[in-house]
Amino acid sequence: MTYYKLRELAEPAIFQYSNRANIRSIDASFEETLSIARKLIENNEVDAFVSAGSNASILREHLQLPVISIEVSGYDLLRSLMEAKRYGKKVGVISFKNALPPLKEFASLLNLDLYELNYHSPNEAIACIEELEKEKVDVIIGSSLIFDLSTKKNLNSILVYSLDSIHNAFDQALEVCRIKKLESNRFFQINNILQTLPEAVVAVDVDERITAINKKMKMIISSSDSNIYGKVLSELNDVLSLKKVLSKKDITTPKAIQLGGKSWFAVSAQIFENDEIIGATLTLYDSSLITNADEKIRIFERNNLLQARFTFSDILGNEDNIKETIHKAKRYAESQHDILIIGETGTGKELFAQSIHNASSKANKPFIAINCASFPETLIESELFGHEEGAFTGSKKGGRRGLIEAAHTGTLFLDEIGDMPLSLQTRLLRVLQEREITRLGSTTPIPIDIRLIAATHQNLKLHVKEKKFRQDLFFRLNTLQIKIPPLRERKQDIYEYFKLKITHQFQTDQEQAQIRKLLELISPYLSNYFWPGNFRELESITNRIVLLLSEKISISFEELLNEIPEIFELNDDFNSNEPLENTESDALKHQELSLLIEKETSKKQQALKAMKLAHGQHIKASNILGISRTTLWRWLNED
Repeated sequence: MTYYKLRELAEPAIFQYSNRANIRSIDASFEETLSIARKLIENNEVDAFVSAGSNASILREHLQLPVISIEVSGYDLLRSLMEAKRYGKKVGVISFKNALPPLKEFASLLNLDLYELNYHSPNEAIACIEELEKEKVDVIIGSSLIFDLSTKKNLNSILVYSLDSIHNAFDQALEVCRIKKLESNRFFQINNILQTLPEAVVAVDVDERITAINKKMKMIISSSDSNIYGKVLSELNDVLSLKKVLSKKDITTPKAIQLGGKSWFAVSAQIFENDEIIGATLTLYDSSLITNADEKIRIFERNNLLQARFTFSDILGNEDNIKETIHKAKRYAESQHDILIIGETGTGKELFAQSIHNASSKANKPFIAINCASFPETLIESELFGHEEGAFTGSKKGGRRGLIEAAHTGTLFLDEIGDMPLSLQTRLLRVLQEREITRLGSTTPIPIDIRLIAATHQNLKLHVKEKKFRQDLFFRLNTLQIKIPPLRERKQDIYEYFKLKITHQFQTDQEQAQIRKLLELISPYLSNYFWPGNFRELESITNRIVLLLSEKISISFEELLNEIPEIFELNDDFNSNEPLENTESDALKHQELSLLIEKETSKKQQALKAMKLAHGQHIKASNILGISRTTLWRWLNED
């Protein structure tokens, strides 16, 4: 956009660039420029403007589209001054707003008398020309506006711009348009992605004005305004305000919000450029979708990612009986037969099951475990065998595979098999015999390849006699049997485990010295205790002792009685089948011990001493003191 003279100069360049761009030349005065430009933008007829001087300035000030100025080069100034010299020595130069730095040096070199003026508006331009006219300059150099005004006054004038300057401006405009198109394509792609997201997303600039938004967010803030871009987000809905995020007071803090009668999980993030915040984003997640996604992830992990974690190296034990059990389990792992593991609660039945799986040819295949006692009879059948859609009220749409199917090619571990309902025992036996299952509500059998490892703490032979367990299933499971010895039959392992866990927590010399005293004190009680909970109970007691030691490294026998009373209280009950020593030598021994104990200052101290000498057995301790067990217990609990 320019005046006539500059348009005339630009015509060869416009023709030259016609195969690269659609360039239109528009003659417009200073007053007309802005209105014409806005109309072109409104009709989507322009990507960029090329102009000069005052026109370029006003366009750049009021429009958001790129405006490229035709700049005056040093060559343009020198060429114009050399041309002006032909008219005479007195040369006037009128420039828009700012003086042209090399002008005076060029004029001095050419021995010209220079008159330099600046203007900011057309009226000022006219005044500058009139002033130079009074000075009787020989020629006036300036922009196309100055050229046109001077010509109207019949004054000699020279256009300061050259064809090269116009070429440079066109090249810049083409590059700006190319970059703008790339950015537009990128914005289009990003916007398409935003519109397809299930989340509601909005982005704002540093003034919290909307720069990007998807339809989901528009619906939430109840806005169908196509001109929503540029509006302040918090003014549309203050619940969504990003002012704190933009002011660094609230950096990407997720929070739950209520909006439009629904719960949303809001996540904000700051946008940086050169370490400065230039904007922020807000993403709203439907809380119900998060809940559903969490459920699906957990189901996926259960059905597809369940793997056995433990191996035989994780089983602790140096007693011969546990070593023999491990050796047998390793041999059984090499076979493909089903296995029955028998052991009390807490002996590590699943630990053995996982170890067998990892030592077998199915090590890299699924390991699916289920506790038959943890499901009601109405649910366990569906869990194991799966169901077809519509098999029962509340059944999953599309059906669902059961755990037996999930274990295909791998191992299915059924813990507490003795608690399985008789009706399911029949179906399980058929699975083991036919190696196929039929989902609930279906008549189509599905072939499967699994190895079954079952475990129980119950006497299945007795259950068979009592008609609580199918005899044919028992024989099928009992092909390979592993019996895990209880902890009370592994006394050395009890001590070693306790020692390992305690000493691992405390490393200083002082701590180690106290630990040795503790081990010496408590060792007899650990060995004599019945351990009904086996390793699970040993771990619980060990953790209690570690916690006590972390507060006070030196603990007394009395404190042990208070912290782990079970290993003292239950000894008599679980060892009541052992005959008491009532020989004459034992009686003499008790008398000798009794004399030693009488030196203690209180009845409680005497009782504690007797318990220590009797290795934690209440009956022996009461015999040493010559009192009843009831009296012994009363003494132990005295303040």
